[in-house]
Amino acid sequence: MTLTTAPTTDDAPSRAWAGRLSSLVLVIGVTALVGFFAVGQIRGSEAFKQRLQSENEGDLTRILAGLTTEADALRDEISTLKLQLLQLQSSQAADSASAATTDAQLRSLRVLAGTVAVNGPGLTVKIDDPEASLFYDTMIDVVAELRDAGAEALALNGRRIGAGSAFGERDDKITLDGISLDAPYTVVAIGPAATLEGGLKIPGGALDVLSSLRGVAVDLQRVAKLEVPALTNPPRFRVGKEEDG
Repeated sequence: MTLTTAPTTDDAPSRAWAGRLSSLVLVIGVTALVGFFAVGQIRGSEAFKQRLQSENEGDLTRILAGLTTEADALRDEISTLKLQLLQLQSSQAADSASAATTDAQLRSLRVLAGTVAVNGPGLTVKIDDPEASLFYDTMIDVVAELRDAGAEALALNGRRIGAGSAFGERDDKITLDGISLDAPYTVVAIGPAATLEGGLKIPGGALDVLSSLRGVAVDLQRVAKLEVPALTNPPRFRVGKEEDG
């Protein structure tokens, strides 16, 4: 004898419940996506949620597809904005580096021109000349050798020596830019002290010449911090002009 199970009426409610459960899951998924992409517009909107729940599966699928497309477009826009931001940051960094380089060059030129005061390590050269044996040409040699050895700023008896400075002689005294100077003389040179001292001690150089003069005594001192003033009368250009472009 074969036993068969007669169909019961419980299967219909089960299928109906499964359909409602599927729709509910889809509604929850769409609602979550809407909350993620448009939370500022729909948060707290019960009417919108109720409208979603009233849609059939086909409409909900189209809504989900539309949200997915919008999400892709938003991601593309975010990527574009990030790229633009990186380009702007790179451009700003390049501009900052260029400005820093220009500023450093300007400061270096001001130091070399003597238009600004300078401080830093260097060498002092004290020259005692009680018998007035020293002439201005030897002082020029001292300054030139210090410059050749890397002096970035120079002063003599507290007066800055610039690119256009001139030494001379008046009433048996050495003059710098027309100002008479009295012995003892003190040359201040800012730069690498050891190199500056080595430059003066080159055989046959300025230090040997000074040592050969009657009554002249020279004292070299390396100093951690020296100060050199700006030029009293900075150079002014009356003829030469900066080229345009």
